[in-house]
Parts: sequence; structure tokens; C-alpha cells
Amino acid sequence: MREYQVSELMGNEVLAKNVCLENGKVILEAGTVLKACYKEALTALNIRTVFVNDPFEKYEKANFYFDKNMFLKFENDLREILSHHIYRKGNSLRKLESLGKDIVTVFEKTKEKRALDVWNRTPDLYEHTMFITIMVMILGKEYGFSRKRMEDAVMGCLLHDLGYQYLNVDYRKCSYQLMNQEEIHGMKKHTILGYTALQEEEWVPEISKMMVLSHHERLDGSGYPLKQKNSQKECRMIQICDAFDCAVSGVESTRKSVYQAFEIISDHQKFENRMEKILKRKIGIYPAGTFVRTENGKNAVVISQTENSQAPVVLYTGELEQSKIVTENLNTKEAPKIITSV
Repeated sequence: MREYQVSELMGNEVLAKNVCLENGKVILEAGTVLKACYKEALTALNIRTVFVNDPFEKYEKANFYFDKNMFLKFENDLREILSHHIYRKGNSLRKLESLGKDIVTVFEKTKEKRALDVWNRTPDLYEHTMFITIMVMILGKEYGFSRKRMEDAVMGCLLHDLGYQYLNVDYRKCSYQLMNQEEIHGMKKHTILGYTALQEEEWVPEISKMMVLSHHERLDGSGYPLKQKNSQKECRMIQICDAFDCAVSGVESTRKSVYQAFEIISDHQKFENRMEKILKRKIGIYPAGTFVRTENGKNAVVISQTENSQAPVVLYTGELEQSKIVTENLNTKEAPKIITSV
């Protein structure tokens, strides 16, 4: 089962879950074979995503840098700590110290060289935090961070959206263009609230606190809350990683494709050029589950990454109709290039 944007549907997909209106009325039942003409009707009803059966999912091996079970354990530990935290009760957050150290230890031990997968995301705050943490560690490794500096940066990542624990706002799949000023102001308060809650916590490094405060700032001073032009590498790292992951996950944003997310962070007035180039090398342009067409005219689905972020391993979908499983590593000189995602 996979969640798809309605705009991504091609027709003939089979629904894995009922499609319901806001009042709970079922308009399409699980098992329905979708037609291409349904896209317009679903969009008109403000239904943006649906869950469909994915016959290729069993072949996919997405790369999260960590073992999947380890990734989920870290995510659940983070959820447990933050969801039970009470404002200004800093001791309840100190468990993040050991969690952060464990995350850095596992990251340092990994031999993974394949590009990171960011496909099939949900607007879950804790999943979002885990992916930002991984991206910041990738950047930190490229910049030669020491163990201590990496741990401090990870702490900033784990705490960066702490302010949402004190707010009753819906940050999922939202659009500032469709929000009123009061709603926007409420969303933006999470940076100040998170920073204020940590002010008296001496165990939290100052750079980690600054990451919490400034993760929505931009190089040109166009961000919030203070419109600062931060020079600290850690602050710039979390700014670009947060902007990218918000786009692909739908946290604080309508969900966008990986291509669109890269377009956002390619603005070098707002984000550091070198960091953008590193992320483009380290994050799969075509994540596992992406349908693509190669230059030899064949349709395929990406099933895993290689060390080349633009040349994954694909499974040719047409061959399955003939009961054959044909895969190809596109990171070879002889392999065809991907010409488009479909």
C-alpha cells in the first residue's frame, strides 16, 4: 500500500483504502479500479491523496541509511519523549541526550554509500525530524564535523520543532496562501516557543538552541522569527534540510515532488550553494517507488538506489506482464539514462 498524490495517478490503480469526504461519507471503496478521469473529480472534492495497492512494493529496498527497524525504533523513541514532555519540564527531555548519541553512533558505523530515499512520506512530525537529522549528519560528515559537534547538531535537529508541543495548530499539508494571518502567526510561533522552553536548560548546547530558533531563517534575512542572517554552519544546515524535507513530507507545506523540493533549495540567496550540491549528490532524485521512462523507451519503477543519485536500480514493469522480473542498475556506462518520471 502506498499513498499517492491524486495528480500522480495514471489510471488502473487499485484503491487500498476507502476514499471519504470530510463528513466521513465513502465515495470510493477499497478495491475500486481508478480511472484517469477520476483525477479531476477527486481534485474538485479537495481530495489530494489516496492509498493504492502497489504491486512493486515487495521489490523495493528503500535506503534510510539505517536499518529500517532501527530507523523506526529511533523514531518511536523520539515520539515517546517529545509527546510526553510538559512545557519547562526540561528533565523529561534529557533522554534525548542518549538518543542523540545512539543515532550518531549508528550513523558513524554505517557503511552505506547509496543515495538516501525520501519517497512515500507522510506529514508526521517525528518522521520529518528523523529525516532532517539524517540529512544534517550527511552534511556534517562532508564538512568534517567532530563527534561532539555532530552530537550537538543532532540535538538541535531532535529539538527543532519542540514548539509544536505547546501549540494547537495543524501543520500537515498546509499552504500559507490558504491560511489567514492569525493561522500563519500561530504556526510561526513554534520557533520562539521551542527556543524559550530551552533557555534555562544548561544541558542543551547553545548551538542546538540556536538551531531551534533559526531553522526557518534564510541567508538573505527573509525568514522568521527574527530575520537573521545566521553564519553558523549548523543553523544553515538545518535551514536547508528542513526546507527540503517540509516540501517532500507535507509538514508545514503542501507535499511536493523531490524535483520541486530541490528547486526550492536551489535558491542560493536563501540557502548555501555547497550544501545544496551535497544534498543533490546524497539524496536520490528518483526515490524507490518512482515510475520512470528510460531513453530506450521502456517503462520502469525504481526499486533501490546506487551511489549515483541520478542512476538508480530499476525494474522494468513491462516484463512482469510476461511473468519475467528484469532489473537493471542504471549506474553503468552501458545502461540507458532516465529521461523522465511518469
